[in-house]
Amino acid sequence: MVLEDTGLNGIRKDFGTVDKVIRGLGFDRWSWDYDKAVYDLKLIDREKGTVYYLRVPAEVIQGRLENPKATVELGTPVFGRHLYPHGVDYEATIPESLEKTVKEKVDALKEALS
Repeated sequence: MVLEDTGLNGIRKDFGTVDKVIRGLGFDRWSWDYDKAVYDLKLIDREKGTVYYLRVPAEVIQGRLENPKATVELGTPVFGRHLYPHGVDYEATIPESLEKTVKEKVDALKEALS
């Protein structure tokens, strides 16, 4: 599920700041190379035992990743359900039990980077 209107899409900051802030909110940088990174927050629906991910992409605008002074731009966050061993289903909706957590994390990230 694409999370529109979060206010994250288009935020530009130095990589060092983004990396520190987003990791401080519990996200992990799982996938990255020299010009992009993907941060994932693993969420578990305790009632069903289902694993979900809140994913925030970041693209390098200037410099190279791993350089704290490189400029990155955040993309539109997505939410998906983990389908072992096949990947992530981005058509999944946010379970009611996780709605508050997802909103709080997105809002905290936006506030910290604005």
